Amino acid sequence: MFGIGLPEMILILALALIVVGPDKLPDLARSVAKGLLELKKTVEGLKQSFKEEGNPLNEIRSDLDDAARSLKTGLLEHPQSGWDQDTPFPGVNPPASPPPSTQQPAVDAEYSEAPDDTAAEPAPALEPGSARPDQTPAAPADDHGRQ
Repeated sequence: MFGIGLPEMILILALALIVVGPDKLPDLARSVAKGLLELKKTVEGLKQSFKEEGNPLNEIRSDLDDAARSLKTGLLEHPQSGWDQDTPFPGVNPPASPPPSTQQPAVDAEYSEAPDDTAAEPAPALEPGSARPDQTPAAPADDHGRQ
């Protein structure tokens, strides 16, 4: 049933007899059986409701299968007659182009192009260990690490 063999079942019954006692064991067995019966009825009801809810989907599924089958046979019979990426699908309107912008650009025309004479010059190469021209050399530290 649940992968429980005869030795496991005997052990479970012996433990139930010890824990519950011989007087209450028949009542416990009846209540467990009733609970399992109610659980079984609930599961069957859920299965039935899923079947009822799935019926409209089965009707649609047959229509979709027919459409897919006809599309597949059409493509297999005429492989070169498919649409290319630039051709819109029949019955679909192409997207409307946005109206031309009447707003002025955010950047003024005088700033949009840099003059030719202001091109940046590369910085001169520095030798290792030399200070940069805009820095002053650091003062030497005394014996205690102070400057």
